[in-house]
Amino acid sequence: MQPILITSNLKKSYSLGVKHQINVLDNVDMVARRGEVIAIIGHSGVGKSTLLHLIGALDRPDSGSIEIDGHSILKYDDRTLARFRNLEIGFIFQFHHLLQEFTALENVMMPALISGKRLRECKSRAIQLLAKVGLNNRSDHKPGELSGGEQQRVAVARALMNAPKLILADEPSGNLDAKSANELHQLLWSLSRKEAQTIIVVTHNMELARMADRRIHLREGQAFEE
Repeated sequence: MQPILITSNLKKSYSLGVKHQINVLDNVDMVARRGEVIAIIGHSGVGKSTLLHLIGALDRPDSGSIEIDGHSILKYDDRTLARFRNLEIGFIFQFHHLLQEFTALENVMMPALISGKRLRECKSRAIQLLAKVGLNNRSDHKPGELSGGEQQRVAVARALMNAPKLILADEPSGNLDAKSANELHQLLWSLSRKEAQTIIVVTHNMELARMADRRIHLREGQAFEE
């Protein structure tokens, strides 16, 4: 099966003052195929979130290449990259970043509205997605009226709104209790299997990591498959 994601020789460093530089990623290579769930694990500060941000085009590497579904995304200008990110990549963060003044339905619709799709089409798909994540009866509730687990389910539905090729999840259950975390893990894996979604998840939760098809361990700036 053709890879959805290929990274080659990714390097990323950060400067601390004039004379100090921290090398976070050093020649990181990885491949992800359609329908795979991949867990990225490692100690805090090793560069897991940095890698995810590079793959998701939220940041640019110092060098190396990133291909998503055959597109060399680092060749794009910022405007083209923003549109590609909106259509082809879904994000789930530890802190869901829902818009507090909007309902669950409106939050889920947002990526499609930004991409220019018609309101009726957006609403219909958002209703379907909320049903898939078990929130069909909570669509008119605002984030403050939802539990933490429910808010994260809204974030999952939002990530799926434009049917992206790739879902990137950064500690998606890190802010949830054990029961809600387990329910979220089961939901992500179910969606991966049913929708052939490729999911790359950064996690400290080894129970979640063990559920993945593959685990990539970041250590000293390099990636090792377990």
